[in-house]
Amino acid sequence: MKPWQSIIRQKCPNTRRQTVFATLRRCAAAPLVRIRMKLITATILAFAIILSFSCPLWSAEPSFENTVKKFIKVVARKDRKALANLVSYPLQRRVPLSSIDNPKQFLEAYDEIVDEKIIKSISTSKVSADWSEMGWRGIMFQNGPLWLDEEGKITAINYQTEKGKRKRAELIEADKQKLHASLRDFIEPILEWETAKYRIRIDKITDVTFRYAVWPVQKKSSETPDLILRNGTLTFDGSGGNHHYDFKSGEVLYRCLVWVIGDADTPPGEVEIYKRKKLVLNQPVMKVIKGR
Repeated sequence: MKPWQSIIRQKCPNTRRQTVFATLRRCAAAPLVRIRMKLITATILAFAIILSFSCPLWSAEPSFENTVKKFIKVVARKDRKALANLVSYPLQRRVPLSSIDNPKQFLEAYDEIVDEKIIKSISTSKVSADWSEMGWRGIMFQNGPLWLDEEGKITAINYQTEKGKRKRAELIEADKQKLHASLRDFIEPILEWETAKYRIRIDKITDVTFRYAVWPVQKKSSETPDLILRNGTLTFDGSGGNHHYDFKSGEVLYRCLVWVIGDADTPPGEVEIYKRKKLVLNQPVMKVIKGR
């Protein structure tokens, strides 16, 4: 099989493939004066390569539509076990709710994750109107309450059921009571880490600002922190999800980097301290207590 034939077979469905082959054969058979057959072959190969990148309607959309339609059918059946098997684990949830690591945990927390409202919304959705391909990030439902990968498995559920909201509120209140009294005023916890030397916690104080607290690693978060910094900021590093929090104290910058995407040996995060813009400390996260 010629290289260009192989490309077309991979990229174009059967319904379009024969039309493409016929068009290319007509091009090859057309009377060309003083042009060698090598040039014809090169032209056809170039055309096939361009075709492979410029025909999303021939290859990507049918697969995307079929993937979404199959998922909608599973949801419409209200088959909890089938839905639990359509999750890419672990499924992260908003802190301090624990992640869901397997189908058994999904079924146990089912009513905290999905309810009749989102089931109906998905069941009655239209692929063209309610679902979008978002490149390497996957397939987005509406404005992002649920995401699928290219295989049709759930990668994220940002939707909150009423039961899930209540449980999260209860966990946040219980978390506040375990903290030192100076740290109980916050909207929601973001993360709590341990490095080789430090215990670090970040909380959301307002809609746009964050608080940083640090202890020696052997101390508990119920004890007085060695340092508290407020008015921290959040910055996203590209579109992959990696982000960092910055906190300043005079000429010293404290930075917590959260690695969502990385290599197999990439730590969950890193803590960096800069003095006068010079890096003076870098420690990888050894243990995640809350958050990522």
